[in-house]
Amino acid sequence: MPTYVVERYVSRSTASELRSEGEKVTQAGKELKGDEKSAVAYLSSIYMPDDEVSFCLFSSDSADSVAACFEQAQVAFDRILEAEVMEP
Repeated sequence: MPTYVVERYVSRSTASELRSEGEKVTQAGKELKGDEKSAVAYLSSIYMPDDEVSFCLFSSDSADSVAACFEQAQVAFDRILEAEVMEP
């Protein structure tokens, strides 16, 4: 399944909520699909406090699915792009 990066501007005061917001987005995917096998899965986040920017990685069938889950969970985002994860 493709990986998508979600770019978000996150203030320092709400950065501690990144993990729970990712879980809310995943749960929204389960609710939208109507079952426990969501097409959207939260993988991880990278937060840069000096810039107040976060990049959250999700596995999904499409960027539209990720966006729908963010909207359902009422979690703000700036953009979603397909990404290639390269690990050592």
